[in-house]
Amino acid sequence: MDKLNLELIEAKKRLVAIEEEKKALDEEYKFLQDKIHLYFDSDEYDTDETQKYIIGDFWSKAYKNYKDGGYITNDEYISKVRFSYEVKELETIIKENIKNKSRALDIGCGNGRYTKEFAKLFDNTVGIDLSQERIIQNNQENQNPNINYIYENFMTMKKDALGKFDFVFVGDIFMYTPANDVENVYNNLLKLLNKDGFLVIRESTLIHGNNDWKSKGYVAYYRNVDFYKSGIFEKTFVNLYRNYGYSLYYLDKYFNIFKDARKNVENNPFLLKDIVPKFVDKSLKSSHFYLYLEKSLYKGKMDEK
Repeated sequence: MDKLNLELIEAKKRLVAIEEEKKALDEEYKFLQDKIHLYFDSDEYDTDETQKYIIGDFWSKAYKNYKDGGYITNDEYISKVRFSYEVKELETIIKENIKNKSRALDIGCGNGRYTKEFAKLFDNTVGIDLSQERIIQNNQENQNPNINYIYENFMTMKKDALGKFDFVFVGDIFMYTPANDVENVYNNLLKLLNKDGFLVIRESTLIHGNNDWKSKGYVAYYRNVDFYKSGIFEKTFVNLYRNYGYSLYYLDKYFNIFKDARKNVENNPFLLKDIVPKFVDKSLKSSHFYLYLEKSLYKGKMDEK
C-alpha cells in the first residue's frame, strides 16, 4: 500500500476515534448539565454557593463574550441609547434630590462610563470594581484628577478605607444576590453613606410576580418592582423611577414598523417614556432606579416617576 492511502486510512481511524470522544463528551456534558439543573429546580437543597460561582463566572467573561459586557449586548444602538437614557435619568435624580455634591461612589464601575458622568456633578468621584485589569486600564486612560479608580470589593473592604459618600450608585447588584444575602449587602451599602447621603440602585424587575432564573450558564433573581421599597428597604426608601432605556431590547418590531423611530429615539431617548407603556408587554422584565436616603427626610412615599 502506498504512503497516501496509509495516511488516508489513519485519518479515517482518527475521525472514528474523535466521533467516539465527542459522543462521550456529549453524554458527560448532558449528565453534568442535568445534575446542576436538577438541584437548582429543587427547593430541598441549598445551592446558593453554586449560584454565586456561576454569577461570578458569567461576569468575569462578560466583556470578552459581548461587545458591551455591562449591558450584555452586541447591539451598539442599544448600548448607546440605553446609556444616554440612563445618564439623563440619573442626572435628573441627582439634581432633584442631592444637595451635597462633594463625593460620589460608583460600585462595579466597569469601564467607568458612569463614573465619568458623575464626575461632572460631584467634586470627587471614586469608581471601584472587582476586575483588576479593568481598573488598571481605567487609571491609565483617566485624565480627570477628580476621578480615582480602585480595585476593591465593597463587601470585604474596610469601610473607612474610602471614607463616606454623599452619593453611591450601584447597578444590578441585588438581581445577582441570593435572598439570604440581600440584607447583609444592603447594610454594607448604607455604611458607605454620609449622614443624609443618598443611595441609588438600578435593578432588573418584574411588574408582576417574581422569577429566579437559574441555569448552568446564568443565574439572576428577577424580583417584583415592589420588593425594593418594602421590608429592609422600606425605612430608607424615597422614590423609584422606571428605567425605560432597559426596554430597548423589546422594540425590534416597533422600530421595524416606525422607520423614523430609531433615529428619533437616539436623538431623544426620553421618547421611550411614551413608547414603552404602549408597545411593550407588561409581563416582560423591566428596570427601575431606586432612591434611598441614609436618614430619611421623607415621611411618606412618593409616586413612581
